[in-house]
Amino acid sequence: MKKFSVFIALALLAVAGTGYAVTCAYDNVPGATLLVPYFRVAGTIDASGYVVDTSTDTKISFVNVSTPGIIAHVTVWNKYSKAVLDFNVPMTGKDVVSFSMADVLNGKLNVNPNTQITPTVDACGINLATNTYAPKIGWGQTTYIRFSNPASVTGGNDHLVSISKYATPDAFAAFRGRVMDSLDESGDIKSFQSSTGAWILDTTNPACGLGPSNGSVSTLSGAFSGYVTVDVVNYCTNFFPDQETFYTQDAIATRGWGTTYTPNVLIGDVFYVDPTANSGNISGDQAVALEFDTRLNWNGLAPQTFFGRFIATNPAATCETTGGVGAGCQTTAGGATFVFGGDGREPLGDRYGFRYLSADALGLRTWILVWRGDVTFGPNVGPTANLCDWLVGDAAQGEKGYGFYDTNHQIIYSTFDNDEGIYTVPGSGGPSGGGTPVAPVDYVFLEANRIDLLANTQIIPGYSAATGAFNGGWIDFQLRDSAYFSIYNQGWVGVQHSGPGTTLNVGHGATSLNGDFICWQPAIFGTGTGVVVN
Repeated sequence: MKKFSVFIALALLAVAGTGYAVTCAYDNVPGATLLVPYFRVAGTIDASGYVVDTSTDTKISFVNVSTPGIIAHVTVWNKYSKAVLDFNVPMTGKDVVSFSMADVLNGKLNVNPNTQITPTVDACGINLATNTYAPKIGWGQTTYIRFSNPASVTGGNDHLVSISKYATPDAFAAFRGRVMDSLDESGDIKSFQSSTGAWILDTTNPACGLGPSNGSVSTLSGAFSGYVTVDVVNYCTNFFPDQETFYTQDAIATRGWGTTYTPNVLIGDVFYVDPTANSGNISGDQAVALEFDTRLNWNGLAPQTFFGRFIATNPAATCETTGGVGAGCQTTAGGATFVFGGDGREPLGDRYGFRYLSADALGLRTWILVWRGDVTFGPNVGPTANLCDWLVGDAAQGEKGYGFYDTNHQIIYSTFDNDEGIYTVPGSGGPSGGGTPVAPVDYVFLEANRIDLLANTQIIPGYSAATGAFNGGWIDFQLRDSAYFSIYNQGWVGVQHSGPGTTLNVGHGATSLNGDFICWQPAIFGTGTGVVVN
């Protein structure tokens, strides 16, 4: 098995004390970042833009398995990979946090009230009465901050606006329309072949510069989706993970944890609640834990998580690529001791196997939840870390040849029935065979997707309701063309099965088919249909 040596793994365990982890292996251990690959909220929208009469919701929980307290930084992203909302959650040692995404969208951000009750001195270190910053720093169970926000000595104001106790009932009333409208127009996707299929293009998304800059609650559809990340951070911050300052200011928990403690302390789960008879699903799964390892750093161009694409890489002379020497490096407060050396999170795979059910007459059906990421190309801006330029478009919105709608990111797959019958995309040879598909060519267009497989002949081409062909089986599913490699290209696939009504529901993560070792050699991202591999 291609894993790090037992001695190295045991050395990591000695400092972690929280789980048996093998970096770059597909294992279930605490992480420094949790990914909730997809969330969905649906209901009636009142005149103020609140979700009421919620019919569909997503419940999220996470746990600090360590003894010291931590700050968990929650970020809500839209389906085009734009961060739209974040909040800080102090957690004592061994603490559990649970919340509803419908509540979060309704502005209820005090999701851990027992740590968010200080009337004057916020847990983030700011005295709200005097507007002064004096954080309590250390490793105690009720001490959350590792070191002071560097903005307190560099002239920024992040330390004075980053809080953990939020106004109620609405923590973001001033920009409610923008947040809601940026997550709006979301539902089950059925098309693998056209970006103009339902729920793919949101042509009034303010986070991507479309429609009113502050959004409009009057035009909300009542269906919202995206994904969520939970990061262990060194101090409370309002920086999004798609801002370079999240790294150059050492907000993300990398350096500074010494040899005694590790930021790999988070476990979590997610529940999807959709009681709609015959078209809903009530199920759950673990949140995806991304381990931190100091060996996964930018200096060696080791494989990164999706966070890696939000920060500068060679040849820019920044902290991320020069080991703390060069323009943009912080030399005071956190900078000298805790200089950022790479996000250090292990990557995800890009090839998965899963069973499917597609027997409408029996009430059996399957959805897949697909999260994917990469540096892609937009028609106007070139390489980009999100899909907004692809959404805005040049000649047309959702333009072919850009974003995930290009030859690099086409889905290479083989679909099997329950009796080993196979339907392979013509000309592809399947995920192991390489080659370029002739027709049809399938894509997963967004960063966060829930895709309906019922009677979906685009991904189950042999399906026939009349004969019962391919009404169940499995799919070998690869999120890229076989000739394409990128250190950023990765994904996650979840599966939801439902039976008649809501009496039979199950959800689980698909099985990684990348093998036991997910890291691969670094590659240089290129334009067009391929890349140059080092």
